[in-house]
This record gives sequence, C-alpha cells and structure tokens, in this order.
Amino acid sequence: MDGDTGVADDGGIRGADTSDHDLGVVVVLAHHHVGHKFGQPKKVMCARVFEIPPTEGGNGYGRVLEIGFPLGGGDRNFLQRQQLGKGGEGCRCNQGQCGERPKIRALDLDVFICGWSRYPIGKFVSNNTMVGMIYHGIGVKPSYWRDNSTRLNIRFVEGQYRMDQLVNNGIETDLVLTGFTKLDPLFHGDDEPFNDLKNSLRLDPNKRTILFAPTFYPSSIEKFGMKLGEYTMDYNVILKPHMWTYFIDEFSEYNLKPQRKLVYNLSEKFDHIKLLGPEIYNIIPYYQISDVLLTEASSTIYEMIALEKPVIVNRFFRLKLSHKLFRYRLFRKRLSKEMNDDISNFCFEMEKASDLPSMLETSLRDNYNKLDIVRDYQKKMLFQLDGKASQRVRDAILDRLENRS
Repeated sequence: MDGDTGVADDGGIRGADTSDHDLGVVVVLAHHHVGHKFGQPKKVMCARVFEIPPTEGGNGYGRVLEIGFPLGGGDRNFLQRQQLGKGGEGCRCNQGQCGERPKIRALDLDVFICGWSRYPIGKFVSNNTMVGMIYHGIGVKPSYWRDNSTRLNIRFVEGQYRMDQLVNNGIETDLVLTGFTKLDPLFHGDDEPFNDLKNSLRLDPNKRTILFAPTFYPSSIEKFGMKLGEYTMDYNVILKPHMWTYFIDEFSEYNLKPQRKLVYNLSEKFDHIKLLGPEIYNIIPYYQISDVLLTEASSTIYEMIALEKPVIVNRFFRLKLSHKLFRYRLFRKRLSKEMNDDISNFCFEMEKASDLPSMLETSLRDNYNKLDIVRDYQKKMLFQLDGKASQRVRDAILDRLENRS
C-alpha cells in the first residue's frame, strides 16, 4: 500500500497476520490528488479485487478490495501495469465521477479503511460497512482534526497527544490508540532490505547520508536552489520531494513548476544527490538508511524521531504574496502553531540556507543532548514503537465486527 496513507507497504492491515480470522471483504483506500507531469490536477482512484485463501478451518475465500495506486510519474500504463495487472477486477477513474462506485458499493463490504475522509464515502459503501480511518500524515496541519467524516465508525490514532487533540476539537468518532502502522517495517528487525536499498542508490560508504524531504508548500528547497549541491558535497543526499511537486503545477495560486525543475537539475548536476522519482512513494525505508533528516514542518519529523536520529527543520520558505503579507494565514490554513512551536524542543532549527554545512555538523554531533526530549515526544506522538501497530488495528476491527449487535 501507499506509504502516504499510513498503511505501510508490508506493515498494513493486509500485511498483518490474519491466520486466526476469516474476514469476508476488506477495503483499503488510498487517495491522492494527481496530475500528469504536463497536465492538470486530477483526482484518481483505482481498485482491484483479489482472492485470499481460506484460513485453516475457515469456510470459503475472502476478498480484499484495494483502492489506491503506486504513483507512476503520470504514466497511466505504469499505473495499470503495477496495480491493475496483478489479477482480479479493477477500475481507474475520477473519484468525483466514479462510474465504479455502484459496483464497489454492491460488494457490501465488511470494512472500508481510508487515509482521509473528505469525499462522499457513503457512495462507496453500504450502511452496514464499518468505515475506519488511518490518517495519512501525523504532522502539524490542522486538517488532522478537521478531516473527520461523520461516516467514520472508527479512527486509529498513533499517539495519546493526538487522541487528546481530537477529543478537544470535538471529535466523537470511536478512537483507538494503536501507534502508526506506517512505521511498523522499521521495527521488524530485518536489515537486509535496507542494505540492498543502500547499494541500489550507490551511496558513498565513507560519507554520512542526508535525507532531504521538502514539502510542497511552504517549502525551503527553492531558497537553497542549486547551492544545495555545494553545501552538501561532503555527504550523500537522498532527495525525496513531496508527490505534489511532481504531479501538480499549482497549489492555491502557488506555482510548483520551479520546484519540479529544480530537483531534476540538482540530480543531473551533482552525483552525490540521489533523486527519488515519483514512482518512489514510500519514504519509510529511507529513514533507516539516512543519518539526518532535513525538512520543513511536516509529518516526516515525527516519523524520523521514531529512530532517534537528528532532524533539521528549515524555517525559511518561499511564500506566496498573501502569506508574506499576512503570516498568520499560513498557520490558520496550513500549520498548527502550537505543534509548529513545539518542534523547536526536539529538532535543530535553521534560519537561512547558507547555515546548512555548520548545522549538519552540529546536529550530528549534539543530537544526544535532545534524546530525553525526543523520547518524551515518541511516547506522546507514537505510542508503542514495536512493529505491531498494524496488529492492533486488525484486532480492533475484529473485536468490533464480532461484537456488533
């Protein structure tokens, strides 16, 4: 599954051990706003249904409907090949005008899991379907509590801080504290895939590795410009742009085309900068093979602290005019001011791009001084880092199915 949904590739609900249970139909939904590289934004959804073998002692086959897609650089053939070509039924359509919605609804699903809920979920599910949400990001955006459809029956929450935040903002959905499923693969104890990943990127083993994960807006990458390559010559750099940098040309009157051009130019000019293309949608493995994260106020901060590695947060952005003139609007619409301010407690903050060389040295040298605070935030934000969040989600679903009146 798509790492951005919060259901990890091999650690999500479908990946959990289900040997003791025999569910009928489960749906996992992932959604993205997508535009072809040179086209306009589109809302794209695709689905496939595949059979799962009967469990021992079970009576018949269950079916899993998987909705979503691995982003493929706007290449429809890639999308179809990777997602729909594996067998079963499939659809690819504009979500707002999905001709397959009646077919999906007719499946009379037992469970439907989404990564966000601001669309007509009821058009895809029957009244009897249990609808759950694992929110796609755990960062500093107020959308975390604003996005909570009345159709949700259950919401899986990654930490106590977020549980309290949801309740304090009037959310009445059944909330279950599970941890963050997306992070499970980091705690399964298997290093071989990560070693293979390092080798595939041809990282210099004699250099430390920076994971630079700029968000699309507000972003710092344009403030670095081509100087990023010069500032990081003594390091490996894994550059992981936000998917919207690749797939949409404009966000709320902000032009994203320069970002897209810049990331390609950086990777072409500097051998030590390894650009992850749009087909690489799951950032989780790259935390494991990196030594330090460079980003802005984004979900990646809370994901990286799971590994207790240093995080540098850039406090300089290229803003659209309205946010330059009225900075408070940025926090009202895009960021939670309280959480944004909290970041300074456990991250290293940088005020200008030219400070990067010295800040890299400082963060790698002094991170141990912040570990007590980092561990406090781990407990608040991430519950248990044991690789079993997906199992807790599964168990909560099964418990509620078995106890339905």
